[in-house]
Amino acid sequence: MTLTTALSTALTGLDVARRSLQVTANNVANVNTEGFVRKKLEQSSLVLDGRGMGARSEEVERITDRFLTGELRRQRSVAARDSTLASGLLDAQNGLFGRPGDDGGGLQKRLSELATALQNFSLQPEKTASRVHVLGAVSDFLDRIRTSGELVQKLRYDTDQRIAQTVAEINSDILALDRINEEFARGIPTAELEDQRDRLLESLAEKLDITVVGLERNTIAVYARGGTPLLEYSPRQLVYSPAARVAADTPFDAIEVYDVSQLDEDTGEPLAGETGITLVSGGATPATGITGGRLKGLLELRDSRLPQLAGQFDELAELTRFALNEAHNAATAYPPPTSLTGTNETAAAAYDAATRSGTAYLSVIDRSTGDTVTTVAVDMSDDAATLVANLSTALAAYGTVTLTGDGPLAIDLGTYGIAISEGDSSITVTDADGRTRDYSFSHYFGLNDLVVKTGDEATALAVNPTLEADPRLLAAASLEVDTGGPPVGTLGGAGDNRGALGLIGALERKLDTLTQGALPGRSTSMRDYAVDMVAVQAQAVDRARTAADASESLVADLEFRRSSVSGVNLDEELSRLVLYQQAYTASARVLTTTSELFDELMNLAR
Repeated sequence: MTLTTALSTALTGLDVARRSLQVTANNVANVNTEGFVRKKLEQSSLVLDGRGMGARSEEVERITDRFLTGELRRQRSVAARDSTLASGLLDAQNGLFGRPGDDGGGLQKRLSELATALQNFSLQPEKTASRVHVLGAVSDFLDRIRTSGELVQKLRYDTDQRIAQTVAEINSDILALDRINEEFARGIPTAELEDQRDRLLESLAEKLDITVVGLERNTIAVYARGGTPLLEYSPRQLVYSPAARVAADTPFDAIEVYDVSQLDEDTGEPLAGETGITLVSGGATPATGITGGRLKGLLELRDSRLPQLAGQFDELAELTRFALNEAHNAATAYPPPTSLTGTNETAAAAYDAATRSGTAYLSVIDRSTGDTVTTVAVDMSDDAATLVANLSTALAAYGTVTLTGDGPLAIDLGTYGIAISEGDSSITVTDADGRTRDYSFSHYFGLNDLVVKTGDEATALAVNPTLEADPRLLAAASLEVDTGGPPVGTLGGAGDNRGALGLIGALERKLDTLTQGALPGRSTSMRDYAVDMVAVQAQAVDRARTAADASESLVADLEFRRSSVSGVNLDEELSRLVLYQQAYTASARVLTTTSELFDELMNLAR
């Protein structure tokens, strides 16, 4: 080996050792940096004319397993979806039903209080205090149903706002990835840039399940699951406008993907005439092909899980309104009211189209004595106009009967009281949602309803204002009719509790329900339905949390596996530092020795 060769070998060895020390020291410094991938400087022999001339530094290599990285990215999407869903369902459970030990968050407690109030009412039907207690308990229970229905829609609104926020974060990640693509395209790739890109891809995957494809010059393309491009040779942006308010039938805007050139730079809105690719369809029931990420979890909450829960409250409200009104219309207050006005404002047309049979009875009562003046049979086979005409004729000596347009039906007997027995009257009606219900005469027209609707939402219920204004009109008595000859009605007195017992029975009245989410359509009572709602939601939360825990465990396992490959081991790195330090020292020693030999040769030459 010539002195020149030795000098070259020492110099290249110094450079390689220096760079190796630098890379290893950087590994040690980033031992706790999240997402940092261990680096290693590759080196090779420097050969000139078949002779070794030292060492040469190659590129800094990231020690990583691409399969593990891709699988971890995919699993992060699954875990983010599961975690978002579990968190949203838990928030709904806590808000609607209360935390464990809260007795159903008020729903079951209010129902229990209503049962107690009705029981006390049946024992003291003549007491005004017991009537006020019942009306208060009914109002509290209805208020709980109403506020729960409103809260579900509030949760949907909040979820929709989070969807808009997630869309903005996705757009930010896409633009950051595009800037890194530009760096690679300029020909200055570094291992640190790749680390940064991996972190951004993981961040994006937590929001939306993605597919990553390598392009030329170490750039990448990113696609949403299903093939919608998010980043190719130029970035795309998601466009979404959240709803101003959310109700059961609110149509949501679509989430569409546009190239940045199609958007207004100032507003971020699509330029006139531009069309995008639909990632999530719009409407009241949006559809999408994405399967993972926080966005998927939020969409599932907003468009499926929470609407199912809202449907269950709607069903509970319908059960409550029907059962309580059926029982209250079958009873009569004592003393009986002088007038009744129905709450069914579209009664006539539907009445004529319904299947009808049987007979109801209406008695005119002397309010001062409680005696029956006369009893009139009401034939359900008559159409609405004939029914009203016949009643008007029969009651002409006592008052008036009117049916304004399609409804409501109103009866006013001046100073006389009105008592109604439903008899075997039956009006079978199928509502817009497909529920078939058998009404009786007074119940169908809503002449003595306890519960009334206060809005378009199914859960918008309240106590009839007429009863709130005069609690004495709460029906506890019952009209008994002898039909052996001309009908003769007998109204129970102040102590008659048959109507009150009927209200107690309404809590257990079994009615057919529609399928709402995990609650199948079946015959059930309002009490059992409320219990099932709480239980089913608790089970849904438990399943979601179990799935989220399993997903997070898998993510942790994959992170551990990746860390074993890509993570920094301090012991290994410190041993490498010692090795490179020794190599550096050895090369420096060779350089010093060679320098001394050159000096001696120069001295000999002089």
